[in-house]
Amino acid sequence: MDFSLKTKITTPRLAETREYYVQVFGMEVAEEWDSPDDKGVILVFSDGKAEALLEIYDGPNAHDFSGLSLQFKTGDLDAFTADLDADIERRGPVPRPWGSTYLYLTDPNGIAIIVYEGGL
Repeated sequence: MDFSLKTKITTPRLAETREYYVQVFGMEVAEEWDSPDDKGVILVFSDGKAEALLEIYDGPNAHDFSGLSLQFKTGDLDAFTADLDADIERRGPVPRPWGSTYLYLTDPNGIAIIVYEGGL
């Protein structure tokens, strides 16, 4: 079986959130729509074998995303950190007891973002 994973964020900060994930992670626009009552974008990572999608949907209310984290694994955390724009708030990198190293970010909606290198 082939699978992909799509996560959806409903937010009143559509444009800001879209720009954040494109700028920070280099995600590409797979689909975008803008009609009077339905507006959003689907961003994608893909390597030809697997893909991960992030849908950002325009919604009228801010949500409480406490307890949610999106975690992105990278093969080179130092290079990722060096490429981050100076205005992107971050904490770390922080070595974790299980052998991974975490870099902590927060997206425009307050969602905790972890970029890590190491184990699963």
